[in-house]
Amino acid sequence: MMAPQRDGVLMGPGESLYLDLIRALAALFVVLDHAPTLFDLPDVPRWGHQAVIVFFVLSGYVISYVADTRGDDARAFIVARFARLWSVLVPAMALTILCEVVGRTLGTDQRGFVDVPIDWPLIRVGAVLLFLSETWVSIQPLSNGVVWSLCAEFWYYMLFAAWTFLPPNRTRVVVIVILALLSGFKAILLLPIWLMGVALHRWRAARAIGLWPTVAVTVAGTAVIVWVLSGRTYDAPSDFMRTLTGPWAVHHLAQVKVFWLDWILGIAVTASLFGARRLAGLLPLSRIAPAIRWCAGISFAAYLFHMPLLHLWASFLPPSQGWLAIFLTLSIIALLGPPTERGKRAWQNALTGVAGHLSGIRPVVR
Repeated sequence: MMAPQRDGVLMGPGESLYLDLIRALAALFVVLDHAPTLFDLPDVPRWGHQAVIVFFVLSGYVISYVADTRGDDARAFIVARFARLWSVLVPAMALTILCEVVGRTLGTDQRGFVDVPIDWPLIRVGAVLLFLSETWVSIQPLSNGVVWSLCAEFWYYMLFAAWTFLPPNRTRVVVIVILALLSGFKAILLLPIWLMGVALHRWRAARAIGLWPTVAVTVAGTAVIVWVLSGRTYDAPSDFMRTLTGPWAVHHLAQVKVFWLDWILGIAVTASLFGARRLAGLLPLSRIAPAIRWCAGISFAAYLFHMPLLHLWASFLPPSQGWLAIFLTLSIIALLGPPTERGKRAWQNALTGVAGHLSGIRPVVR
C-alpha cells in the first residue's frame, strides 16, 4: 500500500532538544516513584503516574511527526514500531527473568517479591511480548508491572496506522473496532491523552498564533501541572471513585481509576508543550545538548529496566539503602541502555525482511 501524501512539519532543533529533556526527566521520575515501594525514601517525589501521562502526550506528538515526515507506507510504519518496542522490551523481559531468578534464589530479603506473581510465567511473559497483557484482563509480567502502559501504547500505534493508511471505508471501521477491542479498557480510557499529542502536532494553525497568546497558554498549562504535582492531588479523586464505583471496580481500573483527572493533566501537558516550538529556542539547552540527547536515548530502557533491578536490589539491601539502590539501578541502565538502543536497527532490518517475505516482496533495507 502506498503511503498517503501528508504535509509534514519539520521539528526545529530547539523543539527536539526540549522534548528530549522532558522525556528524560519523565523517565527519571518514574524510576524515583517506584523506589519508595521497596525502600524507605519518604522524601522522594511520587510522580510516576503523572510522568506516564507526559509520555503518552509526547508519544502521540512524535508518532504523528514521524508519520508525516518520513513518508513511510503502512508496512514500514508498523515494522518500525515493532522494532522500536521489541528492541527494548525483549531485553527488558530477559532482564526481568534474570533478576527474578537471582533475587529469589540468592537474595537474603524476599520483601520485594511478596506481592509479585510467579505462576504461569510463560503466559505472563508471552502476553507482554504480544502486547496482550492489558486486553481487558490484566496479566502482570512478574516484577515488571510498568509495561502496562507500553501495551496500551502499542495499540495506539496500530489504531493510528489503521486510521492513517487505510482508505476511509467500511474495512477501516472494522479494523479500528477490532483493534480497540484488543487494546482493552485501560488503553481506551487513556487514548484521548495520546490523541492530544497527535492533535497538537497536526494543528497547523497553532504555529501562526502570536507570541503572547502562546506564552499565556503555555504558562496556564504549566501552572496546572505544578498544581497536580505540588500535593496529593490524586488522593481525593481516588477516594471519590472508590465511593462511587466500589472497591472491586477501583481495583480493576487500577492505573486508570481517575482517568478524568488524567485527561485534565493531559490537556495541561499539551498546553505546556504548545509553546515548545517557539519558546524552546530561548532556553540555553544547546550548551548541554549532548547530555540531554544521551539521557533521552536511554529513557526507554530506563522505563523498562528499572523495576526488576529495584526488586533485585531489595533482595540484598536493607530498606534504608534506597539511594544506593537507585544509584545501582541508574548505573546498570547507563551500561545496558546504549547497546540496547543500537540494536533497534538490527530488529528493523530483520522485521523488514520477514515482512517482505510474508508479502512476497523483496525488501529494500536502507
